[in-house]
Amino acid sequence: MRTILYCATIVGTFLYGMIFRYPATFFMNTEQKKKYVEKIALRWARNCMWAAGSKVSLVYKNKESIDEIIKNNEAFVLISNHQSNMDIQVILGYFPKRVAFIAKKEMEKWPLIGGWMKAMGCIFLDRKNARQGMKDMKNAMGKIEKGYSYVIFPEGGRSPDGSVKDFKKGSFRLATDTKAKIIPVTIDGTYKIQRKGSLKVKANKNIKMIIDEPIDVAVLNKAEIRELDNKVRDIIVKNLNESMAGQI
Repeated sequence: MRTILYCATIVGTFLYGMIFRYPATFFMNTEQKKKYVEKIALRWARNCMWAAGSKVSLVYKNKESIDEIIKNNEAFVLISNHQSNMDIQVILGYFPKRVAFIAKKEMEKWPLIGGWMKAMGCIFLDRKNARQGMKDMKNAMGKIEKGYSYVIFPEGGRSPDGSVKDFKKGSFRLATDTKAKIIPVTIDGTYKIQRKGSLKVKANKNIKMIIDEPIDVAVLNKAEIRELDNKVRDIIVKNLNESMAGQI
């Protein structure tokens, strides 16, 4: 029953948005369209979590530093572990600032969804074509300079059991090349709602999104930048272990 409700909510809200909401974007400029779609995405994400019978709690390691970034409208790169498809709804619905995603190129051609993602400012990265992939990254860098903030899942895919896989070093280039701050985010519990390879949805009222202190890439030396992927992964793994042990 939970799975049916969840799927019906996704399809129903999506169709409603496409029929009654999306046509309005044809008469908006890029910035107006972005803000409009972001509001819809937030409602969609929270509706999905409600339909999944799940609840998200935010845990800040240093809320003042996050508030400062938001107040100054600073662009940043959010680095998160990836337990489930639900991670997208958790971030869209509950992170305190609207963000876009670095997504795989194939999603750009998905009917209707690709259009929504473009309007949000998402970047579609071609991992199969190195030259095109470099162009996509340059596009993302230009967006960062314009104030866009991006989410990257550096594991390159979802975890089947909630554990954190190795991070891909290339995932950090957007931050190191633009000197945008990195915000490490740990998501715990979404894999219990919907596991990789399964459509079945189970309620989980104990999902946590742990928002750690921002890392100022601009002050790191070369050695620290080389180890940045390990540093961020260690932060996320530590927070995940503490969360699973009930210490957070």
